[in-house]
Amino acid sequence: RVIKASRRRFANLLLETTTTMAFSATSIIVSAAIIGMLWGLLQFLVIARIPVKSEPVDEGSSLVSGANDEATTRRLIEIYEAIYEGAESFLKAEYTVCAWFILVFAAVIFVLVSWGTGWDFARGLFTAVSFVLGAGTSIVSGYLGMKVAVFSNVRTTVAAQKPGWTACFNVAFRAGAVMGFALCGLGILMLYLTALAFRVHYPAADDWIYLTESLTGYGLGGSSIAMFGRVG
Repeated sequence: RVIKASRRRFANLLLETTTTMAFSATSIIVSAAIIGMLWGLLQFLVIARIPVKSEPVDEGSSLVSGANDEATTRRLIEIYEAIYEGAESFLKAEYTVCAWFILVFAAVIFVLVSWGTGWDFARGLFTAVSFVLGAGTSIVSGYLGMKVAVFSNVRTTVAAQKPGWTACFNVAFRAGAVMGFALCGLGILMLYLTALAFRVHYPAADDWIYLTESLTGYGLGGSSIAMFGRVG
């Protein structure tokens, strides 16, 4: 009886320890993702404070030789709006193709994974869902990155009128940080939430290998859409 009671206490202690560790891991992962996205938002707000207005320090720093500041500012806005419209049209055309690719390839993944696992439709479905989520995360990140790039390019040009390279470098660097931190934060959060959702079907630790195998579709989806973005 004493041995049984000791075993019961040990089991309860182990369960409490595991629960505490799981809660700590969740807090760390979610907090890191939120901090990353908030930091990216902060960098964007810093960039947004720069007005799109030509203000040369001297004649040598003017963007257009012989033009006044008002005419230069109008030209800056015209170029910015043209690039913005072009980027918007490109993204719509590209992501239309990507949407069809995601649907077709998700179906292919579902069939092949199910067949390769002895017609385990759950693993095939989870892998396909992971693929779609990874592709969706990549699309959102790519869209955000393109918008921030166009938004910050004109402000980098304005900052380049200041003496030295520090001001324009900082604007360009912050623009890259928006994309980098937002992508990492969003990716971590989506991947962890997906793992938690799949864990409902795979609660036993012995089945977690199937969970992690299903999550590999997330990386495949993200890298596939990134390839589309790279080749244009």
